[in-house]
Amino acid sequence: MFVRFLAGRVLPLSAIPLVLMLICYASPHLAADDFQPRVLVLVMGGLSDYDHVSINYTEVMPLNKAQADLDAIAAKGKWNAINAKGETKPSGGPNPVDTTSISFQAKEIIGYQNGTLPIEPFITALKRFKFIEVDYIPPAGFDFKGLQDYEDDYVKINMSTMGESAPRYRIEVKDAGFTNLDLPLLQPAQPVETQQSGYSLWQRVLMGFILGLIGALVVYIVTSLIVRRKAA
Repeated sequence: MFVRFLAGRVLPLSAIPLVLMLICYASPHLAADDFQPRVLVLVMGGLSDYDHVSINYTEVMPLNKAQADLDAIAAKGKWNAINAKGETKPSGGPNPVDTTSISFQAKEIIGYQNGTLPIEPFITALKRFKFIEVDYIPPAGFDFKGLQDYEDDYVKINMSTMGESAPRYRIEVKDAGFTNLDLPLLQPAQPVETQQSGYSLWQRVLMGFILGLIGALVVYIVTSLIVRRKAA
């Protein structure tokens, strides 16, 4: 698989936007829906001692604004960002347009010990965009246990998987008026339903008894009709 191939190779940081574009083209269903992210984030692990992050805007962004986004992401994630590099250049494809990207490296963005992939730092810093996509490419053998689907009054998050082990988060910012989302790193356990319905036990017993009587009455009537027809 393309993702597995990448996990075992050292990739120049300048090639990360190209990798992101190839991933999108390798997933035909991406163009078939209505989700059109304004910013795409790619996080790659296993290339070195550092995780590699590329923030890719779908338009031209002033480099000082892109740097401010990077600084906000690093501060929220408590990551020591190094080797920051921003640039604006034509996108690929038959009708290229100028787009801006900025990249950096930091240690332990990916939760190698607990199987988590943080997304809140990216959402909080980029919440001015209605649609955000965060794609993770962890190294082969990564045991993912992180957040999957989530929704509250502020955001709606859907997680899918690219290839065999590369989670893709698609985020819709419903209300940007938040400071902290306090998203869980691990997928919350589903609540166990302890009551079958809103009826009490005696109500369910009584209802069952009544339904039983009705069923017996229907059987009696049908049987009587059959017997009468045979007798005639």
